[in-house]
This record gives sequence, structure tokens and C-alpha cells, in this order.
Amino acid sequence: MVKKKKEEGSEVVIMNTVNLDIQVMDVMIRGRSPLIMSKFSEETKKDILSKQQGVKVIKKKVRDIKKEVEDATHKTQSGKVGFPFYGFKKGMIETTSFIGDKKFSKKLVSAIQILNVEDGLIPIEFKKRGQIEHFVNPNTLFSPIFYEWSCKLQIAFDSNNVSAGDVINLLNYAGYYVGLGCWRPKGKDGGSGVYGMYNCTAI
Repeated sequence: MVKKKKEEGSEVVIMNTVNLDIQVMDVMIRGRSPLIMSKFSEETKKDILSKQQGVKVIKKKVRDIKKEVEDATHKTQSGKVGFPFYGFKKGMIETTSFIGDKKFSKKLVSAIQILNVEDGLIPIEFKKRGQIEHFVNPNTLFSPIFYEWSCKLQIAFDSNNVSAGDVINLLNYAGYYVGLGCWRPKGKDGGSGVYGMYNCTAI
């Protein structure tokens, strides 16, 4: 904030600065329910673009289910299975109303940063991987499903406005009320469900 003060015909500028108190914490995310991924394949993206451009798309194709499942899996350039980091952040933003007072806004939560991102993804670990057939009207999809999954997040936040407890609480609310992936508690792709739920602890 800049204030101006007049003294004997001259103007003195007084500047009040704010010192950010950036803290970094590590948290562990553990899945409460299996995680279903539904990444758009490059082929699907091309088909959508062709339709938008008025190019005729050949509809009848022999489906390669194994390839569809693989194409729906998020992977880093080095081949690690992961999930888009923004899925965690979006969940935190959507559950802001559960935390703090009226001054605790989505704008404050948006400033929270996830640091350990690889190619836009957070690498995940899992004990078992399979495939699931599900329906997103009017399409039948085959997607990868991950059981007993987990990941670590390294989070930076300004402790002047957000506490470490706020971060943990936000992630726990997000894990229960929003979730990740297809058929999560709150999602547009595949409606509501109980997949992709998780909880969070500090490490």
C-alpha cells in the first residue's frame, strides 16, 4: 500500500510492504477408493477437431480395448503413471467454504502451489491395476483403474493467510467431497460416484 503525505510544500511517499512467509510442507495422499483415469487419447482429440472443422470422421472402427485403456492413462515423459496436479488444487478451491471465515477466499487457496509436478502430473503408486468398462452417455468407455493408490504432494503456501492445518483440512475435504478422476463424488465426466476419494496426512 502506498500513502502520500505532504510536508512543507513537498510530498513524501510512504510505502508499506508485506513480507510473505512462504512455508513448504510434504503431505501423503492415500486413496480411500479406486482411481479411474479417463485421459483423452490423441486419436479422440483429432476426431473432435475434425468434427469441429467439418471433416467427415469414419465412425466404424475395430476397437482395440487394450490400446484404449493405455491411451486413457496419464503418464509422464519418463513413463511414470500420474494424475494432473490441478485435480488436487481444483478440489481444494471447490471446498474453500468449509474452512476459515469470510476472509478465507478461493483467491487465497488459488495461491497455494504444488511443487513436485512432473510434466503436469503428480506421480502415483499403486498395488494393483486393472481395467473397467463404464458408460458416459452415449459412449461405452474402457479405462484404467488403480487400487490402493497413493502419492506425495509438496505444497508451498503463505502462512500469513493459510496455515498448515488449513492445507490438510482442505485436502481432506477435497478428497471426500470432490475426489479425482472419473465417477468421483463431484464430477462432470461420468456423473457422481464414490471413486477417486482420498485422505491426507502430513509427513
